[in-house]
Amino acid sequence: MTWALRFHTPQGGEFTLPLPQTLPGQEVGEVSLSHKPLEALEARGNLLARFALKEGEALEVRFRLRTVPLEASPPWREALLPEPPEAWPGILAHRGHRVERALGFLLSGRPHTWFLVDGLPLDPFLFQGLRENPALLLPLGVAPDPRLYLGGHEGKRLLLFREPWPGEEELPWNELKPLGLDPLPPARALAFLSLGVSALGLGTGPWPYLPYLALLALRQGPALKALLPRSPRHALESLLFHAFALSVTHDPRPELGLGYLTLFLWNRLRPSS
Repeated sequence: MTWALRFHTPQGGEFTLPLPQTLPGQEVGEVSLSHKPLEALEARGNLLARFALKEGEALEVRFRLRTVPLEASPPWREALLPEPPEAWPGILAHRGHRVERALGFLLSGRPHTWFLVDGLPLDPFLFQGLRENPALLLPLGVAPDPRLYLGGHEGKRLLLFREPWPGEEELPWNELKPLGLDPLPPARALAFLSLGVSALGLGTGPWPYLPYLALLALRQGPALKALLPRSPRHALESLLFHAFALSVTHDPRPELGLGYLTLFLWNRLRPSS
């Protein structure tokens, strides 16, 4: 799949930006730049390029990306579990491990920061988030066990820059976007438009909603199936929402809406952990 990184200059000048490269868990190829760099260099395992840009100018890097999950069981994995996640980098550094900050994006387009411990990923943020809400990554089509983030990751991320820990560097890229037509956003827009029209009393029937539901099933179905035995209440929340939405387009069932609302509040007031 082809992706684009975009950087919008707040003001003119020279900017040094990390470029995508092939690393464990990600294979990068066919990289093209919208601007010719002044120079390219490597530093601490990072591939960097320096650009001269005018005020308001946009820089774009296009590349093909293939990602795979990383799974490992390092010896420090189980020893961390009794400790609070925010303390993990310090504990491992104190024990003599090489700890680095990793900056990049989840493939949802959201900037993300995690750690590398002797080169292996450690993500206390998603570990803690998934313990509280196992459905956190359903939009990415994955529902991994939180322990995967102690030595691995879900294969839905792009690592761009690493730095010694602790560090204060921020990722300069503004956004990561897939190129090509993604049918899900227009299908979602049509589905929610039909819900709005139906709520006004002009029933559209289920047909405008069904393409969106079919695309969701293809993208999130396997993750939802994996989530169901692990956390039924989080899986049922999603199913109840779509059941109620379908009923709104044809024959409204308030009990489904109340059931969804109750489960929605329960899941957020009573985290899984």
